[in-house]
Amino acid sequence: MSLVPILTNFALKLVQHRYLIWNFAMRELRQRYVGSFMGLFWSVIHPLILLASYTFVFSVILKVGADRRWGINNYPLFLFSGILPWLFFQDTLLRSTGAILENTQLIKKTLFPSEILPLSILAANLLNHAVGLCILLGVLAWYKPLTWPVLLLPLFLFGLALFTVGISWIAAALNVFFRDTAQVLSVLLTFWFWFTPIFYLPGMVPQRLRPWLAVNPLAQVVDAYHQALLFDRAPSLRSALLLYAAGLLAATAGGMFFRVAKREFADVI
Repeated sequence: MSLVPILTNFALKLVQHRYLIWNFAMRELRQRYVGSFMGLFWSVIHPLILLASYTFVFSVILKVGADRRWGINNYPLFLFSGILPWLFFQDTLLRSTGAILENTQLIKKTLFPSEILPLSILAANLLNHAVGLCILLGVLAWYKPLTWPVLLLPLFLFGLALFTVGISWIAAALNVFFRDTAQVLSVLLTFWFWFTPIFYLPGMVPQRLRPWLAVNPLAQVVDAYHQALLFDRAPSLRSALLLYAAGLLAATAGGMFFRVAKREFADVI
């Protein structure tokens, strides 16, 4: 059986359920803040507290100033701009891992499109990410004029979304059959975090280890955020190509894996 018709049918099904995805994304956001007095306003407070914490720790306590060698003029903003895309990826992946088991009543209804659950979590986290990014842009605009490379960030965010949803489909499906998937992922993400240039620039990595950055899609996104937001430089075409290659591969493999695995969900859960 040809792969193209299967993938086309899968993609069309997702488009067909776009309104359902949006409704579940809104439900996801409401559930996070259910019973909370401030509700969705917490999505604004969290990144503000994160930025304030980084500024206090690295500027006041550790007194990490400008690094003239690498051109980092404001380390807290450097760190915040790098950790934003990472948090979007990490939170989406971890929340998606348990999405199927948390919605068993829906899954047992054979007509429910379970593949939209990771997508709805992704959509909800995109909104949270947009809030954090807007806060960062506002703070940066107070320090210096924003330049045109910032307009390229949505392209990298879309590539990251492709990669994230592909990995999320695989993790969500695996967790139905192997309930330790979330714990294994937590360990892997700890290593992945430190092998992503969030606290440092790629140029600081020893030459012999730099090829590993090329196979890390998160490294491409984080570096793009640093370049566009702090250094006023357009991210490299090579970074974009590596990211989209990984994103398309992950989305294709994840979609296929989920499509096959979902046939057994009702029997296992």
